[in-house]
Amino acid sequence: MSKKIAVLTVWLLFLVFFEVLIAFGYVAKQNDMSEQRTSIYNSFIELQNQIGYAGLIHNFKNFILRPENKEYQDKAINNYLNAMVELDKIETIGTNIIGKLEMQHTREMLTAYKSRLELLPSLLGKKLGARELDSYVNYNDEASHSEIKSTTALVTIELESQILDFRSRSLKSSFIILIALLITVIFIIRFFFKEQQQALQRSNAANNEMQKQETEMSRSQEILVGVMQDVEREKAQTARVNKRLLSKNQEMEQFIYTVSHDLKSPLVTINAFTQRLFVELGETLTEKQTYRFNRIIENINNMETLLVDLLDLSRIVQKAVTNSMINVKTTVSEQIDALESSISQNNATIRFVGNLHMINANPRLFSEAVLNVLSNAIKYREPTRKLFIDIFTTQAPTSTTIHIKDNGIGLDPKYHELIFEIFERLSTGEGSGVGLTIVKTIMQKHKGQVTLESKLDQGCCFSLTFPNNQEIEDKEGEEGEEGEEGEEGI
Repeated sequence: MSKKIAVLTVWLLFLVFFEVLIAFGYVAKQNDMSEQRTSIYNSFIELQNQIGYAGLIHNFKNFILRPENKEYQDKAINNYLNAMVELDKIETIGTNIIGKLEMQHTREMLTAYKSRLELLPSLLGKKLGARELDSYVNYNDEASHSEIKSTTALVTIELESQILDFRSRSLKSSFIILIALLITVIFIIRFFFKEQQQALQRSNAANNEMQKQETEMSRSQEILVGVMQDVEREKAQTARVNKRLLSKNQEMEQFIYTVSHDLKSPLVTINAFTQRLFVELGETLTEKQTYRFNRIIENINNMETLLVDLLDLSRIVQKAVTNSMINVKTTVSEQIDALESSISQNNATIRFVGNLHMINANPRLFSEAVLNVLSNAIKYREPTRKLFIDIFTTQAPTSTTIHIKDNGIGLDPKYHELIFEIFERLSTGEGSGVGLTIVKTIMQKHKGQVTLESKLDQGCCFSLTFPNNQEIEDKEGEEGEEGEEGEEGI
């Protein structure tokens, strides 16, 4: 509210200032136009005086009647010069008032009288008769007199019109500013009144609220006792639910392991018999039958990959974890060697950037996490450009992070969380959809985290953050299970 009042106050001051400017401008313009009117009126009067029967014409005629008196000729010449000065002034001021103004007849009359003044001495010396002399000096000045009269009237009318128009415009502007001033004052008064009214309302509301609070205080005390009792019941209920969830999770993990472990043996048998049938039938197979055999073998391989990944995931969840300081470059180099064939086939280049820090992690799980991320980078490369994978580390006071950055196809940010969920794949290509879930599970076992920075067609950067100097002990599932791949601890 105060900001609005401040703005309106500034606006009010501006309007007052503008009104004062209009008033001063009006006075100045009025004075200027009055001076202009006085000046041109005086010029017309002076012009008529210099030309009229008390001026040039009077002295011209006296000079004819009294040629021996040169004073009349001098006065007539002075009348001419003064008249020309006033004529120039009238034309200049009149041009500003009515546009271009030229008093040609008046100028011709003055020029004619001047030439006759210069001619008179020689004519008088010839002692011509009155009629002959009149034929030389006679001049019809009616046109000039009419011109002076009409020009005076025209300038007067136009000047009065301009003065009236200026007054009208000034009055309109002043009226508009005055209305704006009144509206602004009304708004300011309204805002002040409204602010006072709102303050009163707030005060009444505060009083009502205090009364309500006093009433509610007693209720709150009763409710608080009930809430505390409810909290205790909820805590007990939560503990029971957590216990059941833990039991269910263990059952689910055991189920995943059992299913994947038990399915692997018959799947190996199916694969072997299918391969044997394919070889034995050989060239007797039709093109459609060959296609179907290839599809069977492809799906068997995918199922084997999925079962292996599920077994890995189950082992990671169930096994206890012990850490040690790991040389990142050495461990990553081992995984690069394991992927040598895939790296070569895809023309990929893996580069170590800067000095790599040591990481406190479980060597087996760390290797598996790196292997999954590298495999993912190779799998989702951009075919039109050479694949580069940069590996570097950063360190904070409480954690160390390994970054694996590629220039592959990238990933839309809206899928960043989804890809870490089990069986989630954003393409129909190879892969079980478990690899990044394994990476996420490994980081959870280390009380760390995996994050992804990526944009579509701009590559991916997976960051695996491990806590520094933290021993991680997970006692869940210490019994483990015996499997065909051996029972080595993690």
